[in-house]
Formats: sequence, structure tokens, C-alpha cells
Amino acid sequence: MRKRTWLALAGAVLASAMATQVRAQLGGIPGGRRGKSSGERKGGGQESQVSSLEITLHEFYEDLKLTPAQEPAWQSYSTKVRALAADVARERVRTRSTGQMSALQRVDRAVDVARDRLTAMEDIAQSAKALYAGLTPEQQQVCDPRLANIMSMPLAASAANRG
Repeated sequence: MRKRTWLALAGAVLASAMATQVRAQLGGIPGGRRGKSSGERKGGGQESQVSSLEITLHEFYEDLKLTPAQEPAWQSYSTKVRALAADVARERVRTRSTGQMSALQRVDRAVDVARDRLTAMEDIAQSAKALYAGLTPEQQQVCDPRLANIMSMPLAASAANRG
């Protein structure tokens, strides 16, 4: 297998392990709270969302056919997207404890979360621009329909779980 395929698989394994930990905290596997989490009741769990992001990133990576010189820009972009997904998952777990907060504390918490998301999206956008600038015109054609959509996946998954 090529080096980048191994790197993508390692990322997928890491994401799967992270999803397992989140599921344990939410009660999806032994050791966690009994019963199913709301995401599992709706037919989708955190694990499938993480896996979906990892699969999408892996396919995108393979389709871009990056050169070794382009790899650092890819790594920066994909690492930041994964970090946002992990942060969204952690926040979902933390949100369960907001019932113990006062209304004003919950308002402050919501503002803090929004501020953190904006910062993460700005970081991803900066990495995406650097990646795009280093691509050939052919790679840019592959990239055009996907780059912005992938960076939005963690937030879309978060919104879908709230609905």
C-alpha cells in the first residue's frame, strides 16, 4: 500500500477509537450509561458520523493525487477538520450537563461554543486556501465541489443530531 493510504487508514482507526470512547460516555457500549443515546435511537450514532468524515477525507485525498510537496498543506487541512469534528463530539457530551447551569451560564456557554467554532472554521479556511493554492488546475477541478463541503461536515452532523 502507498504511504498516504496507510496514513489515511491510521487516521480512520484513530477516529474510530475516538468514536468508541464517545459512545462509551454516551452509553452506546458497555461501561457507559445504560440505554441508547439519542443519536442511536435515531438510527445514526457518533461513530457513523466520524466514519463518514474519515471516508470522505480518504476518498478526497486519493482523488487529489497529491505530490509530496502538497502533503503538508493536506495534512494541515485534514487535521483541522478532524479537530473540529472531535471538538463537536466532546461538546455534545458536555451539553448533557448544562441542565445544572443557570440560564445566564447557558447563554455564556453558547457564546463560547460559537466563538470556538468560528475560530476553528477560520483556521480550516486558512488551511483550505493554502491547500487550494498549491494544487494544479486539474486538482483544483477535483477539489472545487468538495473542499468547503468537507469542512462543514462536522457542524452539519452536530446540527442533525440536535434536530
